[in-house]
Amino acid sequence: MNKKSSFTKLKKQENLIGYLFASPWLLGLIVLGFFPILMSLFISFTNYDMISTPTFIGFENFRILLTNDSLFWKSLGNTLYHVAIAVPVGIIVGLLLALLLNNKLKGMSIYRTLFYLPNVVSIVAMTLLWLWLFQPNFGLINQILSPLYDLFHMDPIQWYLDAKLSKITLILMGLWLSGGSMVIYLAQMQDIPSSLYESAEIDGAGWFKKTIYITLPLMTPSIFFNFVMGIIGGFQVFTMAYIVTNGGPSRSTYYYSYYLFDKMMSDNAMGMASAMAWILLFIVLAITILALRLNKYVVYLGEET
Repeated sequence: MNKKSSFTKLKKQENLIGYLFASPWLLGLIVLGFFPILMSLFISFTNYDMISTPTFIGFENFRILLTNDSLFWKSLGNTLYHVAIAVPVGIIVGLLLALLLNNKLKGMSIYRTLFYLPNVVSIVAMTLLWLWLFQPNFGLINQILSPLYDLFHMDPIQWYLDAKLSKITLILMGLWLSGGSMVIYLAQMQDIPSSLYESAEIDGAGWFKKTIYITLPLMTPSIFFNFVMGIIGGFQVFTMAYIVTNGGPSRSTYYYSYYLFDKMMSDNAMGMASAMAWILLFIVLAITILALRLNKYVVYLGEET
């Protein structure tokens, strides 16, 4: 048996094991999620207020959203802005944390636990904490920055009360959860063979060159994974905007999921909300497929021979 056929057999075995571990979730999706998904697709073609009988109207919901609804495009634009900023910044912060915590020092496991701990805290509790920290009048962050305000004769930053800064404020709050991606980066970082670093040191490479030419290229699979998951999660941002800004000020944080929520809960327009959900599905699907097509150009997968 040659090396190529042996590698192919190994890949099939790995895929089989992967499907086996994913089977509980797949079974739950088929049993508990398949009917609601089909029902949502049907409702998206109807006028349904959750009280009366659904009335079939074809693609009217989609037409209204795409051609006659300014809030639809406003919310989509806000979400795209959030994704474009939050995903790259989140990747950079997660990588920096992983590089920092990859050092073999005494007590490092404690620091790793502390950085990951926010990911097991309720998102609502975390948001309320940051709401207090960013409070413009008495928040801790503005209290710390008050000497700078006095020095430069500036007014305190309004953070989430300023339409120009509200989205940035929510993005800064979201960085508190970078410990999740950090764990993934750290796991792959520790899987890099030490012999590569030893060879680089013999050639005179320092920490920076070893990071640029060894660590980061070999970390591209996990970076790409967190990039795709970050995009999917970014399009679903809702909780922080709902609690902190209520979609404001001036609808600057009125994200797509928030608008979908309002269509369903405030307007009782279940048909329109379902149409928005399917549009969101196709947007995320298209971006994910595009990212996967670019996968072979940006991700190092090792030799397959």
